[in-house]
Amino acid sequence: MKLLSNTRLVVATARLGWVTLACGVMACEPAADPSSNDSGHGGTAAPAEAGSGGVGAIGGAGGGAPSATGGTPGGAVGGTSSAGSGGNVEVNGGTTGGDVGTGDAGNGGEGQGASSPVIPPPLEPALMSRCTGTRPIRCSIPVSANGNYHVTVELGSAQAASSSRVEAELARVVVPTIELAAGEFSQHTFSVNVRDEIHDDYTYPGKQLDVSIDGDAPALRGLGYAAADIPTLFVAGDSTVCDSDPVRPERGWAQELSMYLKPGLAVANYADAGDTAGSLYSKFAKRGALLKKGDYLFIQFGHNDMKSAADTASYKANVMKFVADARSALATPVLFSPVARRAYLDDRSKPTTLADPGFNGLDQQARDLAASEHLAFVDLTTLAIQYYATVDAPALFSSRTEIAHFNTKGATAISQLVVDALKAGTTPATSIADFLK
Repeated sequence: MKLLSNTRLVVATARLGWVTLACGVMACEPAADPSSNDSGHGGTAAPAEAGSGGVGAIGGAGGGAPSATGGTPGGAVGGTSSAGSGGNVEVNGGTTGGDVGTGDAGNGGEGQGASSPVIPPPLEPALMSRCTGTRPIRCSIPVSANGNYHVTVELGSAQAASSSRVEAELARVVVPTIELAAGEFSQHTFSVNVRDEIHDDYTYPGKQLDVSIDGDAPALRGLGYAAADIPTLFVAGDSTVCDSDPVRPERGWAQELSMYLKPGLAVANYADAGDTAGSLYSKFAKRGALLKKGDYLFIQFGHNDMKSAADTASYKANVMKFVADARSALATPVLFSPVARRAYLDDRSKPTTLADPGFNGLDQQARDLAASEHLAFVDLTTLAIQYYATVDAPALFSSRTEIAHFNTKGATAISQLVVDALKAGTTPATSIADFLK
């Protein structure tokens, strides 16, 4: 689908009514007509009515990534509307779609999920001045407070074909690779948690919203954001699940989870390299993890707990500290058995097996604990071992000799396993599937 370079697009937004957008440019240059989108933000975060209607359509993800589906369709421009979460809108210069839907925010307690779509924040031309570079394009936006935000990006270029992938904060892939012809544009909305990142081996400043667009030919046409009162998905675990330092080749699987989430749930990953359930618990709240009603808590330990007899013996008790805190806050805990290594610590040439996954029985302790405490549970040990047998397993890790720490490809694949398992349902059931694409 082609779009003439002097074409203007009309997009429906719930807050502003009809907004005229100028055609895009390559890299990180602003739209030609900055006055066409009067957002009223003035460059700072404004409160958002989380859980209200939105603009929904599939943007055509590349690289085998899933599409956002489900929910009540919102308005669309030049495409069909199917993502009721307000996730993606493909803009191709066609006939305008229906009106944007609205709804009340729903942050309920344990077991309550997404009740309404999200209003995509309108694009703010002034924000393009916060973006530098061409490959990647890096945007750094000061915000008034740490917390959750909705972000809208519009990808594409009027002059040339583009190939763009979007990351937010610490190398969290939020939009997988999007391939667009010259003159095609695609809007995507996602939710992100901004905070002071404190890890044992690195730190990252808070009150700063970071978005990066990379790929073979990245092109950013517009950017917008708004503060969001939405549930948070907290993560507690070790290096196999954590947000690894972006300068390193390793990636934890939860670092790549956001691309599978509809807007309306933001990941706050407090997992850290080298931690056991006992050692991270002492740091969890101190580093700012404050659970509230309607939040979720993913818990995965075992890789380091198994290395100590004391930590192995106290595994269940330490995990239950996280569970008790979540339940006390009316948040939903979800327990994971440790994601499998592809080989044994003492024999890296020998693939792990279901009969002996190499965790000194901690994977079974996780299963037993989930059953006795009626916890939502994902057997990631079994799922990962089964998956490794179907692929070139070494290609999933940070090097061909690594057996535990993933690269981006591997972390993304494990995240997909997690999402598929959650969609299939847990016992007891949770509402987390409401937030999954």
